[in-house]
Amino acid sequence: MMAAHPPAPARASGITEDGIAQYLADTESIDDLVAGGYLAGHDGRLIAQQLRAPQLRRAVTHSVCHTVQPDVDNFYQDEGESEDDWQQRRARTVRDHCTVCPVRAACAELALRDDDTIGVRGGLAPEELDSQLAAETTRLKRARAADERAAEGQRARIAAGAELQRLSGQYLGTSGKPEKRLENIENIRKASRHRAVLVAAHRRAAGWTAAA
Repeated sequence: MMAAHPPAPARASGITEDGIAQYLADTESIDDLVAGGYLAGHDGRLIAQQLRAPQLRRAVTHSVCHTVQPDVDNFYQDEGESEDDWQQRRARTVRDHCTVCPVRAACAELALRDDDTIGVRGGLAPEELDSQLAAETTRLKRARAADERAAEGQRARIAAGAELQRLSGQYLGTSGKPEKRLENIENIRKASRHRAVLVAAHRRAAGWTAAA
């Protein structure tokens, strides 16, 4: 069984990538991370880097922008607005919305994964996002590749489940020769084993226990 409320990872002074990975493996859901306040601040950035894109997208549904729905135009410069007025207004917007957002680290990481540096994301201005994008090219390339592998694995598990369901439907409708029913049963067993292998591999990759 996974712990319902796992201990928080070590603070930035002693945090390690393996420690974060183990913490995420022991965490029941992204909602738990959000509720614990672990996707904001410096440690939040380190944790967000370990998450896959669907997890990041799930996290940002808890953002201030989603829950409070502020006027997002405040993140952009108005036509004819002076640079000084714009910078001050943007700073106030970041202070009022991004600084208190519980998932600002996930929001910024998702922007980097998506190569989306237009507007303020996770409290970071476009120029700051561009700077991080340039500085973390190698890490982000690895993260995107891991996102794609995870997506491919999910597609394979869905396809395996659909095939098992299809074969089961055939079995329910099978009549006539006993050997045909036996063949169908064997096909169902093979499909079930294949799906179980895919699910087990996913659990191992996620660090889940056998009982999870």
